[in-house]
Amino acid sequence: MTLEQILAEAKTLPIHEQQALCDALNAWLSTRSRPLTEAEFERHLQNQGLLSEIPPPITDSSAYTQRQPIRVTGKPLSETIIEERG
Repeated sequence: MTLEQILAEAKTLPIHEQQALCDALNAWLSTRSRPLTEAEFERHLQNQGLLSEIPPPITDSSAYTQRQPIRVTGKPLSETIIEERG
């Protein structure tokens, strides 16, 4: 159903139902007006089945600050991506 069809249907409702629709939309939009927190987003992904568990936050970043890049041979990945897009 398109937005135009929904609006046309809404115009056929009695005024009290149009007001109820407006109130329901405003209530729904007010809960969506702020971005999700990271925890809310992770819970949403878990509820959708995209995450099996929510990992605990990283508290020790030394493993990331001490890492060393590995050397790779061949052309850069960016060139491969550009070639495949072309």
